[in-house]
Amino acid sequence: MDPIRELLTRWRDDPGGTYRLWFLWEERLKNFRSIRRGVAQVVAEIEADTFGNVYKGSSLETAVGAIAEQRQIFKGADHAFLWKPKLRIPDIYENRDNQLAFARCLAACACCSGEDAVIAAIRRLDSQAVKGLGPAVANLLYFHHPTIIPPFNTAIVNGYNALTGAKVKLGRWGEYLAMRAGILVLNAKYRDLLSNDLGA
Repeated sequence: MDPIRELLTRWRDDPGGTYRLWFLWEERLKNFRSIRRGVAQVVAEIEADTFGNVYKGSSLETAVGAIAEQRQIFKGADHAFLWKPKLRIPDIYENRDNQLAFARCLAACACCSGEDAVIAAIRRLDSQAVKGLGPAVANLLYFHHPTIIPPFNTAIVNGYNALTGAKVKLGRWGEYLAMRAGILVLNAKYRDLLSNDLGA
């Protein structure tokens, strides 16, 4: 038997795995709507210049907190958005241009429906080179486009690398997009075991 097929079958059958605990969780889809509303609030506040300059107590903290509550797959999702004062990252709290680039990416992805537009929005954000703001943003985008954008965290990257032999690194959009392309290939190959929802 194909070792990846065997692994995927075991994963689907594992009562403690993300497939059964999160992907098949009845509340999962209900939470998509509230997270989308939270992301829209972040965009609205940035556009109105009322977002502020701290994560604590912000609409972003609320939205990311809702994501982090989505069981183990998003555990630690807030870490990337926490202000690290010594490094001054992520640079969306002190730099208005970076805030706007972040909001424009979120807004573009919320409004568009196709893969090309989503990837273009990501590339525009990446071209802004916002220090400390990398593919963790994909966790916000996933809830708008679960069939286009896979979630992102260290465990997912490590699992992908172990499964494929790739050497994807954290923190760079180019690496994330390469991993995404590989996930799409795996997803197509094992369509009978995987959903087109890339969170599976």
